[in-house]
Amino acid sequence: MEYGIGVDLGGTQLRAALVAADGTIIAHERTRSGIESGPTAVIARMVGLIGQMRAALPAGGDLLGVGVGAPGPLNPETGIVYAPPYMPGWYNIPLRAALAEPTGLPVMIANDANVAALAEWRFGAGIGTRHMVYVTVSTGIGGGVIVDGRLLLGRLGVAAELGSIILDADRGLTWEELASGTALGLAAASAMPKHPASLLHALANPTRVTSAHVARAATDGDPLACALMDREAQLLGMGFASILHIFSPELLLVGGSVALENPGLLAQARAIAYRRVIVDLYRAVPIIPPSLGERAGVLGAAALMLDTSEGR
Repeated sequence: MEYGIGVDLGGTQLRAALVAADGTIIAHERTRSGIESGPTAVIARMVGLIGQMRAALPAGGDLLGVGVGAPGPLNPETGIVYAPPYMPGWYNIPLRAALAEPTGLPVMIANDANVAALAEWRFGAGIGTRHMVYVTVSTGIGGGVIVDGRLLLGRLGVAAELGSIILDADRGLTWEELASGTALGLAAASAMPKHPASLLHALANPTRVTSAHVARAATDGDPLACALMDREAQLLGMGFASILHIFSPELLLVGGSVALENPGLLAQARAIAYRRVIVDLYRAVPIIPPSLGERAGVLGAAALMLDTSEGR
């Protein structure tokens, strides 16, 4: 049987798995990413995890290589990570070569949102579709797009940066700058001084408030938090409507902590998206959570090394 090693490089966690062609996870390990320690130290940890996964390969198994999901922007053709905004020091890092040389294995890299999209399409909620979009709403907003049974990569492999859709023409602000978890926390921080009675003050001060605090206060009926969540739903819904019009997918999956930890938010954003589309055919597209959870990163990364087009 064929196997791939998937590595998921996140800002907090570094995960690796040995994955069979049918999506079965044979072995799995995780550790802290330690991004603050710099690229050399992080890459050394990745090499170590790859070695552990390689040691778990069943007798007679055919190891195709290593797939890596990493924050973009990056170039999957050259294997270079350009300058991820949340990874200081990662500037034009030749990640593919840095892993291939010490391991002696073929290595492919891809944007982490693309990898999650590939996982859901091949092994999860997107099975059976040929046109699918995956959006993740967490610290930032990312996305991956499947068109005609293939990942949409575009020139230099940097297509489908969905968080960069500009929603505020006057200020030139992007969807990510307006509706990510980071943006929701910043909006709360800006509003809190004008609302001294808000429950948010009992949860965090303006310098430390996060989207999770906003969601918790909204659940308790706090007017400021509810208004912030209503605004978040409006912004997400507008982005979803744009995606439906641009890509006309069969399925729109929405993951990430902001969406998954607030199911009411996703329902509200879905309704807004359906109200904003131009014809009924777009309203037939399900806008739902993904199914693989935190496994998506390693499964999609491993799938880079598996045959992702046969029979699809």
